[in-house]
Amino acid sequence: MSKFKLPPQAPDWLERSAAEARGKIADSPLMQGCAAENSDERRYARALLGGFWHFVDVFPGIIRETYTAVPALEADERLRRFLMRAARRVAGKLQGMETDERSHRELWIASARQVGLSERQLHAWPVLPEIRHLADQMAAERDLGRRLLYFVAVEIVAAEVSQFLSRAPRFVESMGANGMLWFAAHPVDRQNPATHEAIAYGLALSFKRVTAGPLDEASVHADIQRCVDWFFAGSVACARAFSEAGGGR
Repeated sequence: MSKFKLPPQAPDWLERSAAEARGKIADSPLMQGCAAENSDERRYARALLGGFWHFVDVFPGIIRETYTAVPALEADERLRRFLMRAARRVAGKLQGMETDERSHRELWIASARQVGLSERQLHAWPVLPEIRHLADQMAAERDLGRRLLYFVAVEIVAAEVSQFLSRAPRFVESMGANGMLWFAAHPVDRQNPATHEAIAYGLALSFKRVTAGPLDEASVHADIQRCVDWFFAGSVACARAFSEAGGGR
């Protein structure tokens, strides 16, 4: 695995996927609402933090299931043999991601507290079908390369949402320093090979190479955008259900 080098065009593929995701985030009514509302409203902020809590809560477990199931998760015989040799290294990288995501989960709880949502209220928040679909589809994906590209999409969305809202003065003022800690933990840093995005991307393309699966921009982009679109659908649903309909819960 250490000998595998990404295709020279791979960083450009990732940047173009991120740019498309950035446009979808900017177009999201949930993001626009969060950026525009005053600190005495915060309906959209509550919709974001309450509405996406289910995914934030279960995502570390999805990562854990991924590396604890290696190599049994993968049906492809060539990849299974590869993973039997590389399982420890793969698990080490993903275990680090899981640990960080559990810490980020705590930061999400702290952000929610800034808009008046306790952890108990987060757990009681209704899970919309679009949010459940996002989590369930990711957990059900048996193709490891594709699942890891979904992880890449998670990191792209987190980074781009963080950048978008960190540049929104009303949102920053409303959340305060403690409320912005989750957003500060997700900078856009595509030159850093140690980010979750870079780690998942490298692993995903490695797995595609081993299985002789499609390793081109179109296929990589399609997998990433599929997951980004699930997030976008979730954001539209959260805005409609929890903020535009009368102030959330």
